[in-house]
Amino acid sequence: MARAPPPRRLRCCSGGGGGGDPGQPPQEAVLEAISKVARSKGRVALTTNMVLGGTVTDDASDEWLVLDQKVNSYPTDRGFTAIGTGGDDFVQSMVVAVESVLQEPIPKGQVSHKLSSRGKYVSVKIGPIRVVSSEQVQAVYRAMRRDNRMKLGAFVN
Repeated sequence: MARAPPPRRLRCCSGGGGGGDPGQPPQEAVLEAISKVARSKGRVALTTNMVLGGTVTDDASDEWLVLDQKVNSYPTDRGFTAIGTGGDDFVQSMVVAVESVLQEPIPKGQVSHKLSSRGKYVSVKIGPIRVVSSEQVQAVYRAMRRDNRMKLGAFVN
């Protein structure tokens, strides 16, 4: 009886060693990894991951708002993720950014973070939190992006 091959682990990095071409921009490596995961078995159905940043040059565009309003209804609960440098200080900066838009504190249980394997980056997850409009989602993302240590931002509903 033939054994099934072990599941592949996907890694994403900009300097080679696991995701994409060496020297590939980080956002391209992330998009490539997301594409591989989307095609893999075991993907959770009926979930939506939206990645903002990287190649997005004009988030003031109404294009995203039009699409979001077609596929989402508000109010809704949504999680936000930011990847950046700076450790605990970066984590706190992302919490403050979200709180500044929502005008209310984020409960400690709604914030988690994880360091990258080499400790250079930290991934901050906030939520799920209640948002009331597409415009509020964009405002949260813009507030998070004000910290120039943020390398990538995403939200998940």
